Amino acid sequence: MDPQITFITSLQSHAAIIDPLMQFFAFIGQPEFSLLLIPLIVWCLDRQLGIRILLLVSLSGAICDIIKIAFHTPRPYWVTTEVQALGNYPSFGFPSGHAQNAVLLFGLIATWMKKAWISVVCVIFILLIGLSRVYQAVHYPLDIAGGFAVGLLLLLLYVKFEKPVGKFVKNQSIPMQITLSCMGSLILILLSFVALLSLGSWQVPLSWSTLAFLQSSIPIAPLIPHDTLTGAGLFFGSAVGAILASRYIPTIQKTSISVRILNYVIGMIILLGIWYSLKGYTQIEGIGYGVEYLRSILAGIWITGGAPIIFQKYVHCFR
Repeated sequence: MDPQITFITSLQSHAAIIDPLMQFFAFIGQPEFSLLLIPLIVWCLDRQLGIRILLLVSLSGAICDIIKIAFHTPRPYWVTTEVQALGNYPSFGFPSGHAQNAVLLFGLIATWMKKAWISVVCVIFILLIGLSRVYQAVHYPLDIAGGFAVGLLLLLLYVKFEKPVGKFVKNQSIPMQITLSCMGSLILILLSFVALLSLGSWQVPLSWSTLAFLQSSIPIAPLIPHDTLTGAGLFFGSAVGAILASRYIPTIQKTSISVRILNYVIGMIILLGIWYSLKGYTQIEGIGYGVEYLRSILAGIWITGGAPIIFQKYVHCFR
């Protein structure tokens, strides 16, 4: 037996004890959790940190999807019934996007807080998020290691180049800043289609699709670059929103916790409305790709620009 499969089955044999913990950390690694957490940081805690996290996580999501297509490897529950599908995901397995984004999200939080015990907690969260995905049989341990490696590389590159790149962009006119953001977004989408073209005539084996559906009752669609479109759209939208916010609310006003909570509730109602009202249209043939990209742009603009501007101008309560 494959030693990676043996490791997964060993984890799952302890489900009665570890399942609640593993499912909790699997949720923390989900995009839905980021959709709840990142706006909280932007609107209520530290706007600049939240924007940095959203830009980097969006970029990471698109890059991860491109790498997945290039390697086009299966998830464990696609290829064997020796493991039980305790989660599901339609894209390819390597590298793990959840592990990759966990390194970026909690890595940035650790560098922001600059406290040893918080750094330790962040490392524990990163490791348990990775382990939870192995437990769910949606990733091999090698997928997790790959996600950690790519995430760490992106984090190191970000730390090294954030200041010079930020200074260069800041010195540009607003139209040029928006143009550069759009170009970066479109390059990500172009790279995903290059990765698809590199596969040539290769098709997803029928056995993968059949077993994946048998195990999870959810069809897979690994050759549809939804995550690239989402990441590229969020990157563009959040950049545009941040540009607008820097122009219309250059200073940050402090306010009470109760008002920040009100901001968050109002902001999330509108954000979820944007996100889920358009979700059904993303599956329509012919326009689905465009809608996926558009809703991600709108969500990004709202998080980093629309909501903060409205909070300060009309509610007078943006921190």
